[in-house]
Amino acid sequence: MLVISLLFLASGASAARYPPHCVAGDPCWPADVSWARLNSTLHGRLVRSLPPAAPCHIPNYDEVACAAVKANWASASWRARQPGAYQDTAWENGDEPCYVDGPQNATCRQGLVPYYTAVVLSVEDIQAAVIFAKDNHLRTRIKGASHDFLGKSSGKGSFGIQTIHMKGITFKDSFVPTACNVPAQKAVSVAAGELFSDLYKATDARGVTIVGGGCTSVGAAGGWALGGGHSHLTPLYGLGVDNILQFSVVTADGRARVVNQCQNPDLFWALRGGGGGFAVVTSVTYKTHPAIESTNIVLVSFRATPELFTSALSKYLGFQTKAADAGFFTSSVILPSAGMVLGAYVLSNSDDSAASTNSTFDPLFQFAAEHPNQVTVTTTAMALKSQLSVVHQIVPEGMPQGTISIWGSRLFPRSAFEGDEKNQKLAKFLSTATMPDSSIVLMIMGGKVNEVAPSATAVNPSWRTMFGHIMIERKWSSDTNISDRNAIRKDLTQKTQELAQFVPDMGAYMNEADAGEPEWQKTFWGDNYPRLLAIKSKYDPSGVLTCRKCVGDDIFGS
Repeated sequence: MLVISLLFLASGASAARYPPHCVAGDPCWPADVSWARLNSTLHGRLVRSLPPAAPCHIPNYDEVACAAVKANWASASWRARQPGAYQDTAWENGDEPCYVDGPQNATCRQGLVPYYTAVVLSVEDIQAAVIFAKDNHLRTRIKGASHDFLGKSSGKGSFGIQTIHMKGITFKDSFVPTACNVPAQKAVSVAAGELFSDLYKATDARGVTIVGGGCTSVGAAGGWALGGGHSHLTPLYGLGVDNILQFSVVTADGRARVVNQCQNPDLFWALRGGGGGFAVVTSVTYKTHPAIESTNIVLVSFRATPELFTSALSKYLGFQTKAADAGFFTSSVILPSAGMVLGAYVLSNSDDSAASTNSTFDPLFQFAAEHPNQVTVTTTAMALKSQLSVVHQIVPEGMPQGTISIWGSRLFPRSAFEGDEKNQKLAKFLSTATMPDSSIVLMIMGGKVNEVAPSATAVNPSWRTMFGHIMIERKWSSDTNISDRNAIRKDLTQKTQELAQFVPDMGAYMNEADAGEPEWQKTFWGDNYPRLLAIKSKYDPSGVLTCRKCVGDDIFGS
């Protein structure tokens, strides 16, 4: 424990102990002949990666390729496949120009896209790429589906390893983690490149359910799982990390390892919520659950006039405890500028009773009745059996990507929604916390996630007392100047810190957090950070696998 304490105390000042990573343009950057050898080892799959809009600009202009880029620009699946594309363009361009809507004669800059990317198909490919990165002390990034609000898979002058083409979904009726003497259970192993869209199709066909992401274009064995992973099934079965039985990984020394509660148990703990940078995941094995026989979903539209919106939002916030007690998972989008809240309420293993389900929403209808011509409530109810169809109601399929959107967030305990005075203060803040074209997201979970011991996984212990998750959004466009972008970033961080004052003892979900979070170690991992840093130092002592605001970023640098 002394070593862990010393690492934690020294973390803010010890970056100088480690030489900076070698990045593109540095004298230490590997010679072309070295890259050629790696390309040969990878059978020609070393890519000179560029921002996706590069074919639309000099010096890489290509009319046909540019048309294809524009046609696919908002496609999440297309973006996942491109070595230089990300779901959010803030993490491919940074502040350097290479925009799909920019003039052809505007020179495309590299931005934050890795200079070279190893497009891997096997564990052996990953080992070759990792050893090359280690030998040359490269700033190394791991890119799966690239859903990430912190931009962990991009980095200026870096070397990328892209895992999206590693496919495979294998169901196991009697799975026992390697080298463990524990009862067998039903499970599914998922390769690093699988998306939840295909995994949900497979689980539906198999007649089982898994705890998975709410957006189908998220990678099923990447950052979602490593960061914690919330789901509409979290109230029933906990976080994604609470359902992981085993990882297969390649560590920074190039070794392929099986990681579970019996083999490398410290790394197993760290991978379940510690974020990226500990190892390259090649597959994840999740426990499966019986198929949900029926799921009731109620889509709610709650609108109020401008003068009454704050009071209406206060009522909506207070209503969340009643909905949770009725068994609902909630995902709501709050749009103060439109005077509107849109909510998706999900009741798993429901009894298909529309009357019983609808009665839960009586407080909202009553509030509307008390304020005629000022408040309106409409609901649409449905009963679904397919997990994929349920997820599509929470986040519709084909949601556009390729825009710029940054977020800040905090976890909230149930007590924050109990009492009119608390709800009024929070509603007043949220009513003025966004810009006209941005939104606030409120999720209500609780349930099983609160029954897991705070020390069982590496997620911030705040998860084990959380009830709600609130996210604040900011946006800009490609023609926004750098000064205004910086002002927007600063404003988001300020608003996020103001949000934090409502719950000073809680943290944030690191997968959906502000990249400018000032005390990110504490906010993302709380008291778990020193232990995580010690494990990072054990398995990656020279900082081969780095990422922005990941464990060790304060020691090794990203």
